[in-house]
Amino acid sequence: MSAPEEELREVVALAGQVLTALGLVDYLGHASARIPGTDRVVVKPKHSPAVRSMAALGAADMVVVDLDGSLVDGTARPPAEVFIHTEIYRARPDVSAVVHTHQRSATLAGVLGLPIQPVLHVPATFVPADPPTWPHPVLVDTAELGRDLAATLGGERYCHLQGHGIVSVAADVREATVGAAMLEQLAEAALAGARTGAKPRVITPAEIETLRGQVAGVEGRWAYFCDLARAGGAV
Repeated sequence: MSAPEEELREVVALAGQVLTALGLVDYLGHASARIPGTDRVVVKPKHSPAVRSMAALGAADMVVVDLDGSLVDGTARPPAEVFIHTEIYRARPDVSAVVHTHQRSATLAGVLGLPIQPVLHVPATFVPADPPTWPHPVLVDTAELGRDLAATLGGERYCHLQGHGIVSVAADVREATVGAAMLEQLAEAALAGARTGAKPRVITPAEIETLRGQVAGVEGRWAYFCDLARAGGAV
C-alpha cells in the first residue's frame, strides 16, 4: 500500500467519525477520496451486519474501488451508492473528495425548496450560494443515476439530493467534511428564519471575500471537529 493511500484511508475513516460526532450521519452516509494519480477511490464500505456506525470504522475497514465502482481492495462491499462518488470523480477532475450525508436540516431545506443563503459569517465563506437540487429521492445505485447527479452538481461544491440528503465535494477530505457541517449550519439558520417570516440579511460577495481573509480556514475547524469526535469516544 502506498503512503498516500494509507493516509487517505485514515482521513476518510476520520471523516466518518467526525460526521457521526456532528450528527450529520448515523449508520448511513459515506466519505471518499481519490488516490492521487490513479482512477482508484478510497471509500467507506457498505452498511451491513458487520459494518454499522461510521464512528466504529478505522482505516483498515476502508475499501478501494475503481471508477466503475468495482472493488479492487478490501474485504467488505462498497456502498450501494458508490456511483455518487465515482461519477462525480469522472466528471470533475478538480474534485478529490466526496461526502454524502443525510443531514437533517439541509435535507429538509432541499425538500421545501428553501434557499440556503450565506447569512452567517464563517459558513458563508464555505457556502456562498444556494446549492443546486437533484430532484430525486432514489438511491444513486447505478452509473447512469450517478452521471445525472454529477451533471446537476456541475461545477458547484454542494448539491441537494431532494428528500435524500446532500453531497459536498472538494479537493480535500477535510474541506468536503467541514463544508457539509457549514452547509448544515446555514440550513438551520434558513429554517429558523423561515419560521419568523422575516427577510434575512444576506452577506454580500464582497463581504464574503473580506471574511475569507479574516476567519480561520479548514485546518482549525477540522481540528476542532476531530476533538469533538475524540471527546465522544469515536477516535
